[in-house]
Amino acid sequence: MSNAPMSNTPTSNDKRSLAERREALIVQCSMQRRDAAREFGALISPLTHPASGIGKMLGGGGGGMKLPLGIVGTVAGLVMAKSGKILPMLTVGLSLIKAARSVMGLVRKKRS
Repeated sequence: MSNAPMSNTPTSNDKRSLAERREALIVQCSMQRRDAAREFGALISPLTHPASGIGKMLGGGGGGMKLPLGIVGTVAGLVMAKSGKILPMLTVGLSLIKAARSVMGLVRKKRS
């Protein structure tokens, strides 16, 4: 293996002072933070924007909860059919739906 210094480590030929290198690194880090925040915002926007994407499926923008409730209903139906304990599961499911509706009502009141 070679003992040559890496390209981003300071060498004796480096004309910049320590303060200049430090300032350059601070600027580079701030640019990286800004870029990371922008990319994270672009990734999270479909989840948080109520009129598009997942926000629309979960009740924002008049989309309702058709897809999530359909998935939950299908899974619950398969589980109930396999186990044979339909009546207790139906009562639990009904109470969960009532709880979800009340929570969604509170969330909608808080938004407005």
